[in-house]
Amino acid sequence: MNNLVEIPMLCSTRKRSYAFTLIEILVSVTIASLVAVAIYSIFANGINAWRRGSENKDYARKIRLISEKMATEIRNAFEFSMIAFEGEEDFFMFAALVPGTQQSEDITSEYSQVGRIAYFYDKRKDALCKEVKTLPEAINEEEIGDGEMLVEGVSGLEISYCYLDNLSGEYKWKEDWNKEEQDTMPQALTIEISFNKDVMKNDKFSKIIFIPMGTGEQKIDMGSVTRKIEN
Repeated sequence: MNNLVEIPMLCSTRKRSYAFTLIEILVSVTIASLVAVAIYSIFANGINAWRRGSENKDYARKIRLISEKMATEIRNAFEFSMIAFEGEEDFFMFAALVPGTQQSEDITSEYSQVGRIAYFYDKRKDALCKEVKTLPEAINEEEIGDGEMLVEGVSGLEISYCYLDNLSGEYKWKEDWNKEEQDTMPQALTIEISFNKDVMKNDKFSKIIFIPMGTGEQKIDMGSVTRKIEN
């Protein structure tokens, strides 16, 4: 019987090793960079949109607060012989009670006194401004000065004045209010503020303010006595 001797066959397995080529690395880096830039752009645009929305809300809130304070002061305006209600398309001024201080020894007391309040558009600053003067200051300095800047980024201010036309018996609007042409104060104001486009989403703000003391009537002739409407 033949003895069969099994001779094991040695099989050598060669492991193949793989590596990235330079082109593959460059392509991968480029794709990763593009994805990172896209994600960053989306994130940055979202942050900027949120910031602009927040700034617009704060700006609009500031406009509303200032307009409400302005409306309160206009409604409290009164007739005063030494300070007439006057205005044009980009400013108006009226008699009102303004704050004052009095120093007595070491005590400072506050009180209200007759003075003049003016709202106007400053083209140099692109701003809505306010000026408050006491009666002596208003008499000595009739012109409006620099005043306090209330709102920046303003591109224009348009004011219209409501009056009763004695000739037709109709209520009309005009762009100026001169004491030589009108009898007293206007019955209402329309205030329209225009803003720069990069400041506020809505480029205009408009408000109508009625004046309780206003009985403004258009005189028939310059310097003549106002004629009442016959019922």
